[in-house]
Amino acid sequence: MRYDGQGRPGAAIVDFPRPQRGGASQHLLVSMLGEFWRSTDLWLPARAITRLAEDVGLSRPAVATALSRLAARGVLENDGAGRASRYRFTAAARARLVIGTQEVGRFGDPAVAWDRRWTAVAFSVPESEREVREAFRARLKWLGFAPVYGALWFSPRDRTEQVREIAEAYGVEDYMVFRVDDGGFDGRRPAIVDTAEPPRRYAEFADANEARLARLRVGKVEPAEGFRMRVEVLDAWRAFPWDDPGMPYELLPDDWPLLRARESFVGVFTATAPLAERHVRAVLRALAPEAEAGVVVPARP
Repeated sequence: MRYDGQGRPGAAIVDFPRPQRGGASQHLLVSMLGEFWRSTDLWLPARAITRLAEDVGLSRPAVATALSRLAARGVLENDGAGRASRYRFTAAARARLVIGTQEVGRFGDPAVAWDRRWTAVAFSVPESEREVREAFRARLKWLGFAPVYGALWFSPRDRTEQVREIAEAYGVEDYMVFRVDDGGFDGRRPAIVDTAEPPRRYAEFADANEARLARLRVGKVEPAEGFRMRVEVLDAWRAFPWDDPGMPYELLPDDWPLLRARESFVGVFTATAPLAERHVRAVLRALAPEAEAGVVVPARP
């Protein structure tokens, strides 16, 4: 991993936490802050972050630990200490969040057309640089790649520029990236999606969201609960692209439940926007009025 002169991860290699089943505290905190605080360089006091994080089920010790670790990863930067401590996303993290938010918002969208071409990546990283190899693989996975034969990875989307960027960022020189027409394979096309685990999770996700939507439609959700719903749903949705490369719908089984899951996600996300914004602003007015100007709560993913 490359570092700048002050011992922090370089701009291109902000180490965002990976999702874990059940919602690890760092990933959940990034989902929460990234949702309403990614568009500003204003500082957010730790006391306000802690108060909001408690509303999504995180304890104070868990928040303190997560904030410290996110700062060490280069995701957040810290100013002050103790009760005066405050945080904001680093400039590099904000740039990554813009790209990541677009990718998460587009995931599963049937309006995203497929050009019937694949992106292939072949690479070699020596055993002596195992940390770099694992980080490079993790970034490929996040971009929608999956291994087919050893170090030969495929994605059904055009990711050539992103591959070049991460290869340069991680110092990976022994690689090649190229496009392949879907009709250009001898033998089978790449099979890069798990047909058992993701469908089960999509169905469970949709079931839970449809129950949430039923309550939202009859106005039985208070702002604090709406805020929690939004963060939990977003945090769960952000994890799906790690396990599913985003295959075009025309290559998936007819009963693939991703579209139902996406529609339920968009429904909850949209319905909770005014509730979440009301809650965040109320908390900041009470604890950090100087920070309220930085709040942005998108109406749609």
